[in-house]
Amino acid sequence: MKSPLKIFRIKPEERIQALVALMVIIALNALFIWRLHDLFMQPGFGPYWKTFEHEYHLSGYDPLTYLGVTDWDVVYQVYRHPLLAFMIWPLYLLNDCLSSLLGINCVQYIVALPIIVCSLYSYIFLYRIHREVIELGCRDATLLTAYYFSFAYILLSLIVPDHFTISMFLLLITLYISGVCIKKGREFKWWQSALLFYITAGVTLSNGCKVFLSGFFVNLRDFFRPKYLLLAVILPAALLWGTATWENYQFVIPKEKIRAEQKAQKAKEQAERVAQMTPDEKRRFETKKKQREARLRRQAEKSGTPMEDHGFLKWTDITTSRWQSAYENLFGESLQFHQEFFLEDTLVHRPVFVAYRWIHSYIIEGVMLLLFAIGIWCGRKNRFLWLCLSCFAFDMLIHLFLGFGINEVFIMAPHFMFVLPIATAYLLKILQTKWLRIGILLLTLYLFIYNGYLLTTFLLSPIHVVL
Repeated sequence: MKSPLKIFRIKPEERIQALVALMVIIALNALFIWRLHDLFMQPGFGPYWKTFEHEYHLSGYDPLTYLGVTDWDVVYQVYRHPLLAFMIWPLYLLNDCLSSLLGINCVQYIVALPIIVCSLYSYIFLYRIHREVIELGCRDATLLTAYYFSFAYILLSLIVPDHFTISMFLLLITLYISGVCIKKGREFKWWQSALLFYITAGVTLSNGCKVFLSGFFVNLRDFFRPKYLLLAVILPAALLWGTATWENYQFVIPKEKIRAEQKAQKAKEQAERVAQMTPDEKRRFETKKKQREARLRRQAEKSGTPMEDHGFLKWTDITTSRWQSAYENLFGESLQFHQEFFLEDTLVHRPVFVAYRWIHSYIIEGVMLLLFAIGIWCGRKNRFLWLCLSCFAFDMLIHLFLGFGINEVFIMAPHFMFVLPIATAYLLKILQTKWLRIGILLLTLYLFIYNGYLLTTFLLSPIHVVL
């Protein structure tokens, strides 16, 4: 593994395309900031929070990072994202300082900085995977990297104030390091695995398993040595679980206790008000109550039926169609935006499944999957490809089999969609024909034009702020 400083140094052959990628990333973030400028550029959310919650809808992505950087708290689910709240704490301090000096909330500008950096280096490390690990030529590596960033929810991830871009960056750097180790016959050292696991799983717990998979595919039988298992697997996992448990007892449980007391007090006051209502007022109250319950039931139906109502299994789903999820959402919306209900939230207005207007959208989806499948066959003997496919299979296990987040699986695209261009790279490496390159280039241009047009049109549209 290269030194921590050298691995982030942009090489001469990467500079021009890195500059182009950076300009695109900055432009998209500037449009996003401009669109929501009036909504966020306030001294604090305060009375604006309801407007913020009502107006901010960007697919299923949550604005929790904006909330935490504006007024720091443990805003994430601590067992799924154990370290995220602490990672944004320095951003909160910076925002608090600037807000005091300028009298405005600078949250959008501050959050955009790590998003831009992680997006740029995601591009660079995917390019290096194609160039140094798979050993494609410079043009082919650039083409397949651009191909990946033309995907709908990869393009969108470059601007969303959520953890997915950070996760994508951490996963790609893990794969790059693993690929270099496999290629050069090096060991994935225990401290590298422990550090990468603690940070990667600290952002998103499930992604930590991919670090363990990297250790296995690099070290093979040596992965099961007692010393490696203890120091690279058991110790960091125990440390992270201890961090999450401490965080839960320190921050979450006290808030839940206060909320429970407030809820009980509110219910008591409401019962007293109902007792004093006239018959007509009671009927109106009951009607509103039934409407609210019906709305909650509709939202619950979209979320599907979980295996259990407690623990991690409460986030599973056993009722949502897997087949329809695969072609409309997983390999549909992730790669090409649907025009109807564009960037609507599934838990608010968007149906779980939306069909494309044109048959050619499904044809393009089929072509991309065909390239993916043939690429797997071409690279079937390559250990690095099997590492990437094992990470993809793990995501399919939790999303398609267990049903975690299946109703909006497309927002998780940055966690696994890089496997498509990586597998296609093995096809391009074997079949060195200009027609294949032209085909991938046409797909890339189409996706950039189609997805880019819909996204930029959305970002340029005015937003109505209701105070």
